[in-house]
Amino acid sequence: MPLSSHGFRKCITNTSRATTLLLLTATIVTTCLWMRNDTQRIWFGTAENNSYDRRFLDISRGDIKNEGSWVSSQRRISREIRFVAFGTSITWGHGVENPETDVYPKLLSLSADNLAIRATGPAVPALCLKSMVDKANPDAVYDVVFLEFFHRTLFQSDVDSFTMTAQRIRTRYPDALIIFIRDWNLTDIGYYVESGDWVRINTWNLINGNREELHSLAYKHKFEESVQNGINWKWSPKTNERKLALDEIAASVGGYIVSLPKPHKPRFFLQYRNLFDPDGHHLSNAGHNELAKEISSLLDTLQINENPRLGAWDDAGEDVCVSWFRSGNCVLEVHGEGVQMVSWMSNGPAIYNQRKNALSFPFGGDIVINNPTMKTMDLYLDFMAEGPPPGIYPLTEIVIESRGPDQSVILSEPRYIDPTESWRVHVIKPAFINTVLPGEHIVHIRPVEYGKDQPFRITGINLSETRFRFDTPEAYSVQPEECSSLLEKKSPAATSHLGKLKLSFFADPKTTTTKHNLHEFDRTKIVNYVCNNVRLTNT
Repeated sequence: MPLSSHGFRKCITNTSRATTLLLLTATIVTTCLWMRNDTQRIWFGTAENNSYDRRFLDISRGDIKNEGSWVSSQRRISREIRFVAFGTSITWGHGVENPETDVYPKLLSLSADNLAIRATGPAVPALCLKSMVDKANPDAVYDVVFLEFFHRTLFQSDVDSFTMTAQRIRTRYPDALIIFIRDWNLTDIGYYVESGDWVRINTWNLINGNREELHSLAYKHKFEESVQNGINWKWSPKTNERKLALDEIAASVGGYIVSLPKPHKPRFFLQYRNLFDPDGHHLSNAGHNELAKEISSLLDTLQINENPRLGAWDDAGEDVCVSWFRSGNCVLEVHGEGVQMVSWMSNGPAIYNQRKNALSFPFGGDIVINNPTMKTMDLYLDFMAEGPPPGIYPLTEIVIESRGPDQSVILSEPRYIDPTESWRVHVIKPAFINTVLPGEHIVHIRPVEYGKDQPFRITGINLSETRFRFDTPEAYSVQPEECSSLLEKKSPAATSHLGKLKLSFFADPKTTTTKHNLHEFDRTKIVNYVCNNVRLTNT
């Protein structure tokens, strides 16, 4: 006959009672610590999982029932949970076998809308949230929204656009759970040398013998040997800056943060290699599985609103965005000698479309755009940016031509777009050009730098409400008085020999690698170039 709990307690001696209490206390403490996983509401702070013996979840296709969500939160409401994701190439699925099924939003629900775009940042949904949603699922009322832009939180322009994205989403979906993804990758690991310079692990792998593949046994031995030889591997000093920025953005909309599991100290990262694609940046199938597991654990503790509200676009913001980056199909009227749609391939498996597309302007040209709203809107160009210096794309002048009430021609102040980034990257960037009234306008594109490998490339045009404007540091205006001031300081002989120079002539090689931290220096460089090469030529 089984003992009752009361009878069981009577059988405990004083000694065994103390032992049992100690074991019980240890069990409770251990359970509490275990429950403090990587996912907490932002105003309670966040904790990183420091386990070095992480067991990775493998979610098979059999775990997904039809089109629905497999998370247990599904059981608390009478319908399927509706997911949508915004993010970079990580959420898009670079590094997985099949982006249509293997990324974390699709692992949670095959019917999730994955609106992530490769080679972009938070500026795209900040400017084009309505256009993106209208194209994917205009009538959807989402329960859960994912935002994956953690590695785009260092520069103020990215932080501003990320914040704007979150706020527009909160206004449109006031009852949705907004979940921010905090990932990491090999670029976050490095060490300091005696000179004080920071050496990334990828650079170390190149300069210390043969470059070893991330998942190989040779890489494992090479890294273990580096630890034995005294290399003090650390997390990037930028990590805390990113964390603080993400914490503030999430807090501003009552969001949650889910972290990709990581070791407390980077010297233990080898056990986490299977989370990553061989490039060490994008997530593998195992990485997406692990994120899906962490998100599912969070959703198990939260309540999904049975009847969520839907905010009006009048409050969340109107936008009109036209992009041909993925489709290669530009519906706008385009003119110009040699202008063509160029297409190139990304690295990765060929089982899904990897092509990227842009309009190329070797000698300049025009794009006709219509503002169909009844509002004055901000016009942004999406252009391809590449680095490090000297870059492959030229400095380019943009002017907007409009018509006045009497049909007179009105030209906007020229804006100069510098498409050269300070680090190794090839991405889409937005550039604020000017405000436009309702009606038709012509965007004039003119390259003003010569000798670059590729013509200036445009991937889209966006119209956004003026209240959502944010700084785009790659776009500059140069005032006439700035050129006059420069010319007064130089004799004619000092400027007449300059002619058509490259922008890099005006840059100090020691400082071009810190472009966004020295925006004022960059402005001086652009002003010098424009005044000496563009304005003098025009006059």
